[in-house]
Amino acid sequence: MKTTVSIDYNWDCDQGIEIPEQHKEALKEDAESRIFEMIKEGYFSGVLFTSVRYGKDVVPEEDEEGGLTYSGSWSVEF
Repeated sequence: MKTTVSIDYNWDCDQGIEIPEQHKEALKEDAESRIFEMIKEGYFSGVLFTSVRYGKDVVPEEDEEGGLTYSGSWSVEF
């Protein structure tokens, strides 16, 4: 028997800017971790929220102590 599972997710930067390349891997890891956790709890879709710190190379006018916040959604199909 062969089964295909498709997991889709998306992230948007809450500050309305393009997602910096330096954040993409962290967002991928965060999404996958949270999605797999929620699938184990019986969910087939949900929302994602996280924040990633940035340096002046990402957003020069901001303080390095802060970060960008992201939100998104995910779904799974069997």
